[in-house]
Amino acid sequence: MSSTHATRKQIESFRPAMERPSPWSSPKVIRSRETDGQKGEVAITTVFLTGAECPFRCSMCDLWQYTSIGNTPLGAIPFQLRQALSSVALGQSEWIKLYNASNFFDKRSVPTQDLGTIASLCDRFERVIVENHPRFCDDRMRWFADAISGQLEVAMGLETIHPKAMGRMNKGMTLDDFEVAVEQCHRMEIDIRVFVLLHPPGIDRAESIEWTIKTVEYALARDVRHVSIIPVRAGNGWIDRLIQMGEFQLPTISLVRNLVDAFKTGSLQIPQGSVLEFDLWDLDQIAGGCLNCREFLKDQLGHFNRTQIFLPPTENLGDCECNI
Repeated sequence: MSSTHATRKQIESFRPAMERPSPWSSPKVIRSRETDGQKGEVAITTVFLTGAECPFRCSMCDLWQYTSIGNTPLGAIPFQLRQALSSVALGQSEWIKLYNASNFFDKRSVPTQDLGTIASLCDRFERVIVENHPRFCDDRMRWFADAISGQLEVAMGLETIHPKAMGRMNKGMTLDDFEVAVEQCHRMEIDIRVFVLLHPPGIDRAESIEWTIKTVEYALARDVRHVSIIPVRAGNGWIDRLIQMGEFQLPTISLVRNLVDAFKTGSLQIPQGSVLEFDLWDLDQIAGGCLNCREFLKDQLGHFNRTQIFLPPTENLGDCECNI
């Protein structure tokens, strides 16, 4: 077994045993705010839907644990969405994220017959954001974009453009596949959101910041509206196995800090209307740094996410000696 390359069978074999959720359960809903790319903020409702697992087995992905066994039953996604929308008080000018931990335009995950009902339930939203693999960008996507009253945005995992690391992710796609998906979205006037990983397996730690920046630049050069940077995390089984074997280390707070400073001192240009975001979802779980430094960095990242303005480099942290 190669220490970094993973086959589908190996990835599945190292998954921890756990009960998978039911597609007939009420979904988790969170409310947040996000910069809109036009120097403003918008309220967002994120609904974490449960349906069939993605057919690909990306080596770094932990989203499988939020999916159900087998194809999504007809009517289950509209049921979950109704439950979610009945639980929140919605205002004006809102966006919604329909995140199903899989591919929205895979009929095994979201039955084609349910798309019309889902579109109707999303009528009140100005923007509908779904997640999808580049190889599932097809006519279902065009149909749904026409059926909703708001703007469709498709979120895709680019992860990295590093050729060696990308080949080891078992994503079932190439950069050519991604380029085709981007062209399809632009042709259909669908906006694009991209996920980029900080320090995936297959990239030397010393080069991870450079390749994260290169991947962000690659995405923005293709008129992607939103780029979100996510530090690689444990919990999917395969990543945990690499850590146990001593062949991979998770990103640390220090690495995140160095990435922020590299962006600050570099030449990255964010096009008008585009957004760069540092994902704060699991930042509290990343190792390193004292409480004060971690809070300082979190505040900096939050400030950038809201304003798209980089604060000065983070060397000056008072009397702290934790050296993050």
